[in-house]
Amino acid sequence: MKVIFLKDVKGVGRKWEEKNVADGYALNKLIPQKLAVAATASAAAQIKALKEQEAKGKEAQNQKVSEEIKKLSGIDLTIRVKANEKGHLFQKLTAEKIAAALKKDKGIEVNFAYINLFEGIQDTGAFEIPVKVDDKLTHFTLTVEAE
Repeated sequence: MKVIFLKDVKGVGRKWEEKNVADGYALNKLIPQKLAVAATASAAAQIKALKEQEAKGKEAQNQKVSEEIKKLSGIDLTIRVKANEKGHLFQKLTAEKIAAALKKDKGIEVNFAYINLFEGIQDTGAFEIPVKVDDKLTHFTLTVEAE
């Protein structure tokens, strides 16, 4: 039976791919679990519309992320955290906490996964924080101060 996949199915097919699969597999698993639809002319037209809609959504999302990345370039963010007298933080400053501080203090929403922070920050001081989305790379300055 010929089907069009609505989602990636490991080892079988990728999203939007049209492929022949066993009838039983299509009728008992793929179609009932909404992983695929039977490849008919009307289904192909609906899939084409869905693909276009998804592409527009991704393009809008990429545009929004690009704008947020441009806002990040050259800003200074200061975070006050608890630290000992030597400047060592009691709790590591992670990408999640930095992203939350960016949103709270500067109004810039960035997914923490885009913040390239390998181990977290454990000391007070100024740090150059890289943010990379796809092929776009920018930096901002993070100053960590003791409370």
